[in-house]
Amino acid sequence: MKKATRVLSLTMAAAMAAGVLGGCSSSAQGGTASTADTSSAASTTASSADSGNVIRVGVVCSMTGGSAIYGEGAQNAVDMAVEEINSGDSGYTVEIVNGGKVADDAKDAKQAMNAYNKVMADSPEAIVGSFFSSVTLPMAEQASKDGMLLLATGATNADVTLKGDTIFRNCFIDPYQGEKMANYAVEKLSAKTAAVFYQTGNDYSEGLMNAFVEKAAELGLEIVDTEAFAEGDKDFKAQMTNIAAADPDVVFAPIYYAEAGLAITAARAAGCDAVFMGGDGFGSVKNYASAEDLEGSVYCS
Repeated sequence: MKKATRVLSLTMAAAMAAGVLGGCSSSAQGGTASTADTSSAASTTASSADSGNVIRVGVVCSMTGGSAIYGEGAQNAVDMAVEEINSGDSGYTVEIVNGGKVADDAKDAKQAMNAYNKVMADSPEAIVGSFFSSVTLPMAEQASKDGMLLLATGATNADVTLKGDTIFRNCFIDPYQGEKMANYAVEKLSAKTAAVFYQTGNDYSEGLMNAFVEKAAELGLEIVDTEAFAEGDKDFKAQMTNIAAADPDVVFAPIYYAEAGLAITAARAAGCDAVFMGGDGFGSVKNYASAEDLEGSVYCS
């Protein structure tokens, strides 16, 4: 029990670091970080420690594809956390399985299970990951069956931790974000009308959207238009033209930063001057639209 508690607390420390830095690439911080030295040091330290005091942790995140920025931040954060923990006096040493590297889920559910099985083959005592709800949900279901401690870093879908007693997270949930942004629209922006723009088939986007709409109805915030897009879509001219015609006070777009930047740019071109609002997926939107078009936009994080 003592070691299980230590596993959870030290894994939480690593996950919190990954969550904080998950959206920050090394280049965004002004340089290129080298992870080889810390990973090697962590592995060497772990191998020389008393095996009873070594906590083996697997980490899963998106390392390739359009969401690789999250994985790069996660790798940097994990390296930092391992170095800090292993140089401390806790009496325990953390070893990252898979050679000290984050296993790649590529933001794909099938690949996520491959990554999960890959780290499981190294017999970890806990797994940190993943960042996205859509890939964490199947991992959480399997981890529960395996009795594996899994700590999600950015998976905000409410169902993630309902998969079992060994599933935890260190971030808020979708309903919280959706409700808070509806409250903000009414209480801080004095909005009377809103439009919604979300991604179909995306657990994160639909979760925030549903919570926002429900809270908006409670607050008397009228939804004057709802538009959607599918994964891979890049042209939002038609949807933004419809939203501009509805003339809402705010547009709630619970989507990720790249699509958010495209949507806001298209909205301004269509003559929409509403305040755009998002969830934590908006994090790096400043890199995908002009400062002029983004002026006044807000998001929950």
